[in-house]
Amino acid sequence: MRKTKVEALKTREDLMLAALETFYHKGVARASLNEIAQAAGVTRGALYWHFKNKEDLFDGLFQRLCDEVGNRLEEDIANESGNILESLHASLLNTFERLQRNKIHYKFCSILYLKCEHIEQNQAIIAVIEKYQNMWEQRLTDILTLCIKQKSLPDNLDIAASVIYLQSAIDGLIYQWLIKSDRIDLSETAPRLIETLLGNLQHCPSLRHQN
Repeated sequence: MRKTKVEALKTREDLMLAALETFYHKGVARASLNEIAQAAGVTRGALYWHFKNKEDLFDGLFQRLCDEVGNRLEEDIANESGNILESLHASLLNTFERLQRNKIHYKFCSILYLKCEHIEQNQAIIAVIEKYQNMWEQRLTDILTLCIKQKSLPDNLDIAASVIYLQSAIDGLIYQWLIKSDRIDLSETAPRLIETLLGNLQHCPSLRHQN
């Protein structure tokens, strides 16, 4: 790889990390591209060479972290290999472990859940979040469909209701831990929650299609 390409990739990474820190400390709405460029040690022109605007930068950061979390699960889904329900279990555990142990993931989730103000000037950022929420919803739908195909979940599972159930519980625990991490032991609570969630998908009558 040519030195210029290596340097360009490093600059892009530096900009995303600078954006992460700036969003984390100032909130998304109050963070400026000038501040992000200065924090990364580059000119504003260099920033625009990599990212069109703030939402494009936020999108790049979102994509980078989503790729890290979802690669194994995506491979299993694409290949329909292994036990998909077990892969979902492992992926969810990994998500919470990263949240607790990885500062980048912790800061990004703090931005996502606590520092993305739902105000008019942030509508483009909110649209990026909604895009990834819709992608996650579709991913869960695909996973549950494959689990039914593999007979690890019942044929009459209400997939739409189950996706809402999973999203609500996962988002809820992340939010609760972010605002009171001193009172929640995530390493103990997350595995129990995940076991309960997946057990209910298998056995709870309320998550079945109602005839």
